[in-house]
Amino acid sequence: MSSDHEDFSALALRRIEIGESVFAAWSSGDADAPEKYFHPEATLHDVASGTFVGWPAIRAFFARGLAKWDDLTLVPDGWWARPDGLAVHYLMQATVTDPAMYGAEMVGRRWKVEVMSYLRFEDDLVVYEADFHDKGSRARSLGLET
Repeated sequence: MSSDHEDFSALALRRIEIGESVFAAWSSGDADAPEKYFHPEATLHDVASGTFVGWPAIRAFFARGLAKWDDLTLVPDGWWARPDGLAVHYLMQATVTDPAMYGAEMVGRRWKVEVMSYLRFEDDLVVYEADFHDKGSRARSLGLET
């Protein structure tokens, strides 16, 4: 039993290291940075934006996000492990730069959203990521909605 626990602990720690690298890549401002952590046929499901299958579709979705939010960061603050993957809580944030999005008075303000995600792995590559948040949370964080 102890050996199984130690094996799982080592696997979980390795995957958390990979997860930290994934989120650093998402926060890098480079749409190509996360690619090395994802299986080419991975799926990313974002409950607010849809499902994207395969790295080219995931990259295109991410690049569209970076076009709107060029200083986007996703900073993990908690990890939970199970045999096939990880759950992670993180703070996603960026600065409003386009007055058409929330009004000129919001330009320069930073929105902050708490997110939970689930990463499933095959070997050391992410094959599935699901992100749980809602579109209205950005506006709420700016005080625009209750």
